Amino acid sequence: MNHHKTKEYFGFGNLTPADFKRLSEFIYTHFGIHLPDKKKYLLQGRLVKRLVALKMSSFAEYTDYVLKNGLNGDEVFEMIDVVSTNKTDFFRDKAHFDFISETLVPQWRGRKVKGWSAGCSTGQEVYTLAMVLEEARRESRIANFDLLGSDISQSVLQKAKTAIYPYREVVNIPESFRKKYLLRSRKPANPQIRIIPALRAKVGFILLNLLSESFPVGTDYEMIFCRNTLIYFDSPTQEKVVSHLAKHLAPGGYFFIGFSESLLNMDIRTMGLKLVKPTIYQKTGG
Repeated sequence: MNHHKTKEYFGFGNLTPADFKRLSEFIYTHFGIHLPDKKKYLLQGRLVKRLVALKMSSFAEYTDYVLKNGLNGDEVFEMIDVVSTNKTDFFRDKAHFDFISETLVPQWRGRKVKGWSAGCSTGQEVYTLAMVLEEARRESRIANFDLLGSDISQSVLQKAKTAIYPYREVVNIPESFRKKYLLRSRKPANPQIRIIPALRAKVGFILLNLLSESFPVGTDYEMIFCRNTLIYFDSPTQEKVVSHLAKHLAPGGYFFIGFSESLLNMDIRTMGLKLVKPTIYQKTGG
């Protein structure tokens, strides 16, 4: 057994309660992600690779380094990459995409549609939207569309821009869409798919913190998806984020949240939202 290797990975000591408190308060203040005490060991385990990468000898040294450089340092975004879980799939919560195709597309007839995936992770959600809307465009049910994906993690955005995914991820994509919108690699050892250039051209990506005071995007979106992102925030932060995102919806625009999320504890009327279906809200005035 290589004892040096063991020491390199496990000789960091532990993340002390005091340092966990310092890091978790910093993460909450600047990014809104709530890490309760029970997440200490999860955070410790995920930060090991950062200590190895930086050749640091303890969690205390790492904590000091992050807090000293704050938001001006590169490491803070590396840390957020390992803290935020980026699980996502094509056509996740398919009922939302059926609602768009069956209910919203007829309302949008002849129009150009703008959509935003806030917390887009590696891009599967925003490319799913692109497939659904491109289908409508090809059938002349809408004039055109423009999509934006935003996330707090630079590394997931890079993957989203590249739009290359393991072949196993096509399982949820309808067969008819696979032929039209996916390219398949010719490497049997590493089968991959890539979203076709015509769809990639319809999607832009930006680095965005949902706790920012202002969002550098328009206020005329027909739909905003913020699904499976609110679960990382506590109630006051959720309310702040939803209220801010709602301001970027066009009158009559739609707001989608994940099936495990709820706005029940919020006064959505003051945000100009009304419930249309569970997890789907509409901005009033449209």
